[in-house]
Amino acid sequence: MEKNVFFMPLCLFQEFCVNLHLINVIQTMMKKVLSFAVLVLCVLSGTKAQDIVNLRMDRQQMQLRGNVASMDESILLRKDYFREDWPQRKWFVKDLRQVLREEEGRIVTFNPDGRMLTVTYSYQGSKGPTTQCSYSSKGLLTSFTGEGYKMEARYTGNDVDINLFAETKSYAKNVDLARANLAGTPFSYVYPFDLKCRQEITDEGLVLRSSYFYVDSIMARDCEYKYNHNNMLSAEKIVDYTSGEKSVSTTQYTYDNRGFLVKKVVHSKAIDATFIYENNELGDCVKMTVERPYGTSVYTFEYQYDGHQNWTVRLEYEDGVFDNATLRNFTYHKDSGKKQAKSDKTAKSAKSDKQDKAANDAEKKAAKERVAAEKAAAKEAAARQKDSIRAEQQRIAEAERNMSKEERKAAQAQRKAAEKAAKEQAKAAESQRKAAEKERKALEKAAAKEKADAEKAAKAQAKAAEKAAKEQARAAEKERKAAEKAAKKE
Repeated sequence: MEKNVFFMPLCLFQEFCVNLHLINVIQTMMKKVLSFAVLVLCVLSGTKAQDIVNLRMDRQQMQLRGNVASMDESILLRKDYFREDWPQRKWFVKDLRQVLREEEGRIVTFNPDGRMLTVTYSYQGSKGPTTQCSYSSKGLLTSFTGEGYKMEARYTGNDVDINLFAETKSYAKNVDLARANLAGTPFSYVYPFDLKCRQEITDEGLVLRSSYFYVDSIMARDCEYKYNHNNMLSAEKIVDYTSGEKSVSTTQYTYDNRGFLVKKVVHSKAIDATFIYENNELGDCVKMTVERPYGTSVYTFEYQYDGHQNWTVRLEYEDGVFDNATLRNFTYHKDSGKKQAKSDKTAKSAKSDKQDKAANDAEKKAAKERVAAEKAAAKEAAARQKDSIRAEQQRIAEAERNMSKEERKAAQAQRKAAEKAAKEQAKAAESQRKAAEKERKALEKAAAKEKADAEKAAKAQAKAAEKAAKEQARAAEKERKAAEKAAKKE
């Protein structure tokens, strides 16, 4: 899967852990963090996906809309008893946390300018340490501490010197590391020097070249990047020496006239793949096709959005089978309230009726197709059973012709018993089918009632809001007239 520029410092540190023989605990933690980052953002890798230390860490990089203050994100995976047809049921999204289990998550906070301040990762409900960020007056990253390493950057014009320090556990001098039970031994974290990175950037902060060196100034990796006229990454070339031999990887990016990523081609020793993206009107990927030499995989995505057009629910399907869900909860800075609320209301009123109609039509069509499929399946099963009974009767009749009177009598008794058992089995199957049909209708009825209640509540809320707005406007008008009257009087 793909890596996002927002997580590139983590990716860099992870790839050099093996070479520097860091403690296994840190490696395990980084693997968990990186696997989550890749899973969450494989589709949303947007315009910059270079595997480098990223100097701009903001909500724009994460394709967030509105003045986001915080984002609480969780990935939910299937439980053992998960049924594949549940995503088709109307109550599925509402009860996601009941039918799925939380795997990993993160909480990200932003300042009013949109730059990331902190990120806290969690695994199955347990939170890890919080990463802290600081920035220069130009909005470029100057330090980043947490999740296994520390980064410091110094700027001289369009050149950047970056020092990376690996997080290591430090024990007292009298502790015998070979024999002590380190699980219960006190320690502190220290940050010994790890790598040096020299970068060449544009005036906008885009990285043109990155060169990484070990402590002894031996090159570890060399990266080059090219951009199109819209400052979007168009090509990257990475030469890696960390495995002891030279390894080259290249990536090409293609965008549509809206600036949305539609194709990415990766060539390297480890991977040879083409990613093809289909996006909705907001730029969120709804379908990703991954073509590899050994086969093709198709990932599809369904979204729900809040009033700021940030998605709050995403369902992911792999080759048509439900795989995972991601939930996001946002808070926004107050200064984005009025302007954003006005634009949100306009956009919502323009799309609401169309979306509701499309959703209702899709639900009706799906329900109709499901009922038709169930009836066809039941009819086919009955026909198969009838043919089976007829064939069995013919076989028995043929066999009875060569039997003695006593054998024929015994066979007839056995046949009647079998027929009786078959009828009882068919009766039980029909009862089970009717019960399932009754349950389905009850669920659909409950869902319809729930939807009607929600629509009723939404209309009441809209009506109340409209009434409050009118009263506010009336009061403002009254105040204006009073002010004009007072001004004339003066």
